[in-house]
Amino acid sequence: MAHIVSFRIDGLAGRKEPLDLKLNRDTNIFFGLNGSGKTSLLKILHSAMSGETENLTNVPFTAAIVSIYSMTWDKVFTRSIKMNKPARTTRRKKGSPARSDTSVSSEIINKEQPTRDGNLEWSCSPSSPRDAASTRWNHEYLPTTRLHVGDSNYFAVSNHPYSRHMELTEDHLDSFFAAHISQSWRQYSAQVSRDVRTAQEQGLVSILRAVLSTTNSKRKTFKGKLTPEKAYERVEKFLERQRSATILETPKLFAKRFHDQPILQDVVQIIDSVEDKIESAMTSRNKLQELIERMFTKSKKIKFTDECIEFKTLAGETIGLASLSSGEKHLVRIFVQSLLANENSMMVDEPELSMHVDWQRDLIHSLRALNSKAQFIFATHSPEVLADVPDKNIFRI
Repeated sequence: MAHIVSFRIDGLAGRKEPLDLKLNRDTNIFFGLNGSGKTSLLKILHSAMSGETENLTNVPFTAAIVSIYSMTWDKVFTRSIKMNKPARTTRRKKGSPARSDTSVSSEIINKEQPTRDGNLEWSCSPSSPRDAASTRWNHEYLPTTRLHVGDSNYFAVSNHPYSRHMELTEDHLDSFFAAHISQSWRQYSAQVSRDVRTAQEQGLVSILRAVLSTTNSKRKTFKGKLTPEKAYERVEKFLERQRSATILETPKLFAKRFHDQPILQDVVQIIDSVEDKIESAMTSRNKLQELIERMFTKSKKIKFTDECIEFKTLAGETIGLASLSSGEKHLVRIFVQSLLANENSMMVDEPELSMHVDWQRDLIHSLRALNSKAQFIFATHSPEVLADVPDKNIFRI
């Protein structure tokens, strides 16, 4: 896990003075006019975190130094890079850029590929045992093309000789969006499932330890925080997760045994602790559902499964992710990616895209409610996004 501490960029968007800033651990918003270098800045920070330089080919800057704090190594790594003079390239005929074929739903989609400068490379100091110069620090990056094919790196590249070239349609872009959201949601759900499974496994070990211990029979009084009624509720919920609630006796019989048997009291306390961990793991997921239900129109219902996010009309008709409005798509994408960010950095270029002004005003607060541990870095033109954000978190460039 890592976040950006500071950076210095020379020649950003033709600036004579370097842009030298220290970032906040929580929220950072770059605010400025078109052409001020906000998008270029995010591309440079993303490149420093990823170690990849392909996206820097056409970025206007001369040099950059980015300091990144790694929680894994508990130290700051400094990455630096200098732009080389443009290398000589063979001219292509006008209207004939480099292209590749992307396979989507058995169709072959043709898209332009950027020219790469193989000489660009980040240097890193100090180096780590895992060679930090080639390490990709986890982070999330959402450019303005986040709903387009250019941001869909999970589609295979095909060179089939019989491929037919065609332009991307709205249906293709909608399909890319739905596929990416589903993929990201499955990734997040897998993380939650791992946390739940770990809590349950550790709880089982603790229960066995309590049952097999020889000290329980010597304890006469119960000093736990749970009443018999609350204890019954926690055990019932725990067993429901295991689909075994039918083995639980009546509340009256349970209360009597709970009062008389120290070993049952110990087991219930362990179960209570497991339930607390599971509820903590599910907190962000529950907050996401609350946010979407509050912010989306009242004509939609949302349901989460481990595989996907489902939207339905009040009449019960399923609405595919691809059929959401543009603003709804952007909001869902940003929210889901923020969950995946964990304690790392998350960069978003123009988060306000297609959003109603009320959503823009509530965006930062909502994201911090979903993930209070991430470092958010935004580039925006919208003064609405800045609403209620302290001045120390806003950088006018």
